Amino acid sequence: MFERRVIPQANFTNSDILIVLKIIEKEESIGRKLLSKRIFLNEASIRSILTKLKDSEYISSSRLGHKLTSKGKHFLEKSVQFEVPSKINAKELTINDQNFGTIIKGVSTKIKDGMDQRDSAVFGGARSAITLIFKDNHFTLPETRPEIKIPTIKLNLSRTLETELHDKFGPKNGDVVIISSAEDEERAFRGLVHVIDSFI
Repeated sequence: MFERRVIPQANFTNSDILIVLKIIEKEESIGRKLLSKRIFLNEASIRSILTKLKDSEYISSSRLGHKLTSKGKHFLEKSVQFEVPSKINAKELTINDQNFGTIIKGVSTKIKDGMDQRDSAVFGGARSAITLIFKDNHFTLPETRPEIKIPTIKLNLSRTLETELHDKFGPKNGDVVIISSAEDEERAFRGLVHVIDSFI
């Protein structure tokens, strides 16, 4: 009897495709293995994403790596505008050691009480997520009862965290910053991937 070999299956979201495009745009020489580590997907999934992007003529590939085409750049420009999730020191807001943050541009009107974003993050593997709305040049929490018109209250973040959020994301009025939290980096990152996907 031969031992059955388990072959990893390709499994990815629409936001994974956009994230790969954004990483390639910044780092043209990045390969499959490093992409796999960066976004916590197996190589079968990365291979499938790259094949899909090449077939769509969004990237070109050579021995030196992958490069975004003008068609790929146009596709990114027309897509939901967000930043690739990155590590952030947000322990003052969360209960877990590993935190990743992203910004999604101009979607504040789509936010209700932040529970949908938390649920998406948990579905992706995170323990929790917090949604911050940038309004009137400061961060606020979503309204817990949007039907009652209560003035938004400024969220008192530490100067260190507020500076980090501004430096990493450069928020403007109407933007939303989401921080995903988990025990390890993979779950925190993948949680945010699912949040981004919910806006696509």
